Amino acid sequence: MDICFEGVGQVAATFQVDDETLLPGTVVALTGNGTVGLGADGGAPCGVLLGGVRGGAAAVQIGGAVKVSYSGIAPKAGRQELACDGAGGVKTAAGGLNCLVLTVDEGERSAVVKL
Repeated sequence: MDICFEGVGQVAATFQVDDETLLPGTVVALTGNGTVGLGADGGAPCGVLLGGVRGGAAAVQIGGAVKVSYSGIAPKAGRQELACDGAGGVKTAAGGLNCLVLTVDEGERSAVVKL
């Protein structure tokens, strides 16, 4: 049996996006009033782009379970503090956003987290 958490409790909102080249799955951070962009290394994640940017706006998942890429040391299942890694993913970081890590795929360097 396959286990799948992605999309559970999904909450999304439309934001202005300050970089129209960002791709779905990119971890973003607030960069202004109602605006998101690529999260700076160590910055607080706001959510994950769900679709492509159109007309300068995009849907961003701000709650629920979502798959993200990670860099550095693999997060462990359970509560972890995560921050933006500056490359569209997350990394473990003291003082980061407290997320519930549901699964980790070290081969793919991805994790499913509950925002």
